[in-house]
Amino acid sequence: MMTGKIIFTLLTVIAFSPLFSKESKGGSFFYEEIRTLSFADRERAIEFEALSGNIPGFIKKYVPITTSGKDALGRDRKVTIFVSPDYLSIGSDDDYFIVPMGPLTAQRIADFMNSSLPTPKVVDIIYSHSRLKLEPFTFIPRGNRNETPDILYDHSKIIQAQMKAAAKPPGTFVAGTKKDIVICGKLTDPRRTRHVTIYGWHRLDGKPIQPANNVHINTYVDYSHGVRLVSNRVIIDGEVYSYRQILGDPVLHTLLSYDNEPLEVTAYSGEYPID
Repeated sequence: MMTGKIIFTLLTVIAFSPLFSKESKGGSFFYEEIRTLSFADRERAIEFEALSGNIPGFIKKYVPITTSGKDALGRDRKVTIFVSPDYLSIGSDDDYFIVPMGPLTAQRIADFMNSSLPTPKVVDIIYSHSRLKLEPFTFIPRGNRNETPDILYDHSKIIQAQMKAAAKPPGTFVAGTKKDIVICGKLTDPRRTRHVTIYGWHRLDGKPIQPANNVHINTYVDYSHGVRLVSNRVIIDGEVYSYRQILGDPVLHTLLSYDNEPLEVTAYSGEYPID
């Protein structure tokens, strides 16, 4: 049965659908379409395309990762999570745009796909198990240039060129290319109630460039941000659990979270300010 949040999201898509083409479009076409849009309209366009199914087929082919860890009682547990092989993109397998977005948009798309966003610990698990690790490509900060659609798209094309140079096809389980929008205890920071938390962007030595940081307001997006989807279905010792249930569990949360306490909030919520 659909939740109220998903129904609301679908109604939002329907309401704004006249603004956007009803035909599927490649990532390059989508880039040209959003180049001059405001932040709010760009986010609506991303959400509309994603919820309409205009994402590469490989994004939907979640990769199983089996690892082990200790619960809060010190017991060894075997854990299997399922993650998208690459960051959320708009377009087809042959023409896709790895598109940065705000956390509220990312959350609505994740909810629609029965998924969640990773914790910093899950980001590290993903990196250690990825089949292709790429060196992060960075642009020099110059004013707000790194927040523009041109740079967002250029970074996507550079990552795809890196994969091609490594002789790996689209859909390869890759990591190290983006900072992740994450969920962790910082979502309940009373000083930053409308912010985004980012983490990761591992170098080839396995060390992340970005520690967990929630300094940016939730309307801030730059080329380095990425959305990795994690299935809400998790298997622990052969038993199926909900990802968010685990993160809020006093015994199991340590398997997927670095936070000392269970997470009180396991998803972003709210609305962006109106332009």
